[in-house]
Amino acid sequence: MTISLFLTLSALTLSAQQMGQYSQYFSNELIINPAFAGSHEALSITAVHRSQWTGLEGAPATQTLSAHSLFKNEHIGLGASIINDKVGIHQNLTFNTSYAYHLQVNAEAFLSFGLQVGINHKQSDYGAIASQLQNPNDPGISSFKETTNSLEVGTGIYYRDPKLHIGLSAPQLFSSKTRFNDSVTVALNRPHYFLYSRYRVPLSHNVKIQPGFLVKYLPGLPVSVDFNLAAIFNEVLLTAISYRSFESIDLILQAKLTPQLKTGYSFDYPLGEVGELSRSSHEIMLNYIFKFSRFKVKRPR
Repeated sequence: MTISLFLTLSALTLSAQQMGQYSQYFSNELIINPAFAGSHEALSITAVHRSQWTGLEGAPATQTLSAHSLFKNEHIGLGASIINDKVGIHQNLTFNTSYAYHLQVNAEAFLSFGLQVGINHKQSDYGAIASQLQNPNDPGISSFKETTNSLEVGTGIYYRDPKLHIGLSAPQLFSSKTRFNDSVTVALNRPHYFLYSRYRVPLSHNVKIQPGFLVKYLPGLPVSVDFNLAAIFNEVLLTAISYRSFESIDLILQAKLTPQLKTGYSFDYPLGEVGELSRSSHEIMLNYIFKFSRFKVKRPR
């Protein structure tokens, strides 16, 4: 078997992996919206590890590290993120920089506009699956690796006040493709669009509930929606349940270990066809916010 036979799909356009997904996206918003940069009103660092569909060979695994802060009289937010995303034989390594400009709407409300620019390095090791073919010793397959680099540009808008948060973003605005031969083209990236919101409702002095949603759209794929409901106790402990359309039910627990340090864990129970093939997904999150003195940041939240 030759590499041309291996990839011949009669002018079919193949879709490679897309952006990773997160159950605790509401604590990792810089990854999906550059307008979030600076919204914590202090230097904020977040690390996330996600293992999706454990027990399924080649299942997605994602690690992210992001940081952002507010500068120049609370109007400018700057951020950066590194994302390592692996699905089967495909691996993405992305570095993004984010810029946000914050407008104060009233005493406690802000409207932010964001821009993101980054570099994506993608590598696909087709030789790793050579042993599964009829002729695994074919050098055209066993040594074949595809490596590409592409520029990523994104934008977003974000509104926040003590109760309502709502954002609309496109962290990847443009698609990129590569050609294996005259008949096969692989779409490396597709535009991604996110609409999300959450609203905090106080039940008592110590207890609040927070319904929210996340809508994800990629051209050519069905729209995906996450609905979640969280309960917040004393601004220290958060418990939440989330439903990801036709895919999973997610249980989320977050706790503030100190006023600066927050940790979170999510357990995703798969539904439908995914549930028949795999077990659960797990996600761990750590966030640390450096509380600056009052003359630098007036209202750290």
